[in-house]
Amino acid sequence: MRTAAILLTALLAGACAQPGDVGSPGPGAGAALADRTFLSTAVTENGTPRPLVGGTRIRLMVQPDGTVSLNAGCNHLGGKASFDDGRLTVGEPATTDMGCDQPRHEQDNWLGAFLGAGPSWTLNGDVLKLSDGKTEITMQDQETATPDRPLTGTRWTVDTVVTGDAAGSVPGGAEAYLEFADGKVTGSTGCNQLGGTAEVRGDRIVFGALRTTKMACADEVNRLERAVLATLRGEVTWKITADRLDLTGPDRAGLSLRAG
Repeated sequence: MRTAAILLTALLAGACAQPGDVGSPGPGAGAALADRTFLSTAVTENGTPRPLVGGTRIRLMVQPDGTVSLNAGCNHLGGKASFDDGRLTVGEPATTDMGCDQPRHEQDNWLGAFLGAGPSWTLNGDVLKLSDGKTEITMQDQETATPDRPLTGTRWTVDTVVTGDAAGSVPGGAEAYLEFADGKVTGSTGCNQLGGTAEVRGDRIVFGALRTTKMACADEVNRLERAVLATLRGEVTWKITADRLDLTGPDRAGLSLRAG
């Protein structure tokens, strides 16, 4: 959806394994992971819980050809993978280049170092564990951990604002949210209430002119409102993964929202 995400997609596509290549799960190591997505349920360091940045989870996606992509709330990183000898090894990992707020940037760096260490992996049913001897990440198959939420009937709360290749968090105390039903959208910009038409056409939502109330708000909340309204214009691309909704609108303006 975003330019940075497209960059990683291209890099991963270029690294796709051909039949018999190292990194293709095939009938051997890693076959049980192929074409699955896992979400973190617990992270520990030296046996002590390691909290993630608020509103984020680690997501591991394994392509049918064995390439992997990890995300912890900002950038995607990964590449062609080998699952041999019980280790997850990515040769020449690629990463997107989305600018993030400092906490998520540091979390990206931490996750990149973990992946670069070639962690061990074990799969027990739908529970995947990755460990580098110090850090252990426990994950569960998305289909059982958090099935995709429906677009309609769900309250979607904005937690990330995307402008070009930069991603920023929502000001503390402000809540922007959207609810879709019967071809319409209602919600809040974080400052004012909004409403209008929202017609779903495949992977696009076509927004009509939105109506808003006219309250005055603090500067940082006004910036959030402008970002929300800049995204919800005309034809917008949408995608739901588990409990997250990504919207990409005109001029690469975007929003990432979480369910409930």
